[in-house]
Amino acid sequence: MYYGLAMTSVSDICEAVGRKKIERSLGVSRAAISNAVSEGKFPPGWYGVMRKLCKQARVECPMDLFKFRAPADARPDGSPRQHHPAA
Repeated sequence: MYYGLAMTSVSDICEAVGRKKIERSLGVSRAAISNAVSEGKFPPGWYGVMRKLCKQARVECPMDLFKFRAPADARPDGSPRQHHPAA
């Protein structure tokens, strides 16, 4: 991957990118960023902007740090369940 540093948490990314830069780029409050850090997940709507900011800061932007919704029939690990047709 082209990123230089591996970030393992929302807090790591916020520190590497800069909270003020995130606030300005997303148009969100400091409290919104603090909430994401506390929850350990970014809102899914932030992904595109955060991915760009992470690329600029040369840090990874793992998708698992975002609250994307898994399909209702997914396994706990997020992989799809196999459906068997009724006999």
